[in-house]
Amino acid sequence: MTPAPDAGPDAAGAWDDLLRAEFARAAHDVTPGPAPVAAVVRAGRARRRRRTVALSVLAVLGVAFAVAAGTSLGRAPHPAADLAAPPVRPATSAFAPTDGPPSPAVPRTSASSSPSSSGRQTPTPVRTVAPGERVAAAPGWKVWLTAGGKHWQGGEDPLEQFRSVTDGNIDLARPGISHQGEGTFHSGLYYGTRDAGRVELVDDRGRTTAATLLELPGRPGWGVWHAVTREGGALGLRLYDRAGRLLSELPPL
Repeated sequence: MTPAPDAGPDAAGAWDDLLRAEFARAAHDVTPGPAPVAAVVRAGRARRRRRTVALSVLAVLGVAFAVAAGTSLGRAPHPAADLAAPPVRPATSAFAPTDGPPSPAVPRTSASSSPSSSGRQTPTPVRTVAPGERVAAAPGWKVWLTAGGKHWQGGEDPLEQFRSVTDGNIDLARPGISHQGEGTFHSGLYYGTRDAGRVELVDDRGRTTAATLLELPGRPGWGVWHAVTREGGALGLRLYDRAGRLLSELPPL
């Protein structure tokens, strides 16, 4: 189509209208194709799969790096590994000389079970006292030893009492035991042995009470025992040596 010669503004407007009409006709003659929805969906899914694979690869690489780092730290030597271990001192024999003073002996505590239930008994530590040394045996009771025998005082009778070991009534050559008691306080002599280990009092229910043992210096072959029981009544006595052998027995009185 040949444009018309220039005839002024009106001719130019007419020419513009003619062009618009021609373009509109040409556009109506064109039939648009269907929108590529399926292709767009496929492309989106493909991009999503690629992104998922990339994230998975990154996660696997992160885990592998963490495991490798942990293994490396676990195999790294500790800073203190190069330090020399302190030398181990060999055990010192009880008979080997030592630089320090010897350790004090720990006294063995007494047991209160009967021989039939426990077998060998733990010996009672023997306390060595000076002649005439007053021992508070129980509230209101005192006991002391002299070369002549046992002395005690207390209870209802305030006078001093005495039991001789030199008047011939006690055979110091044979193990034996005597008993003097008032209420729940009991005492007596044990004699005829330099290896006394234990004196037991046995009540009528079979309950035993371990007595305290006193001796003079030099182990004269006799000593004094004393004890406080839970209740009064008839009591039997047993004298053992330090090996747990029964030396003498006094039936309940």
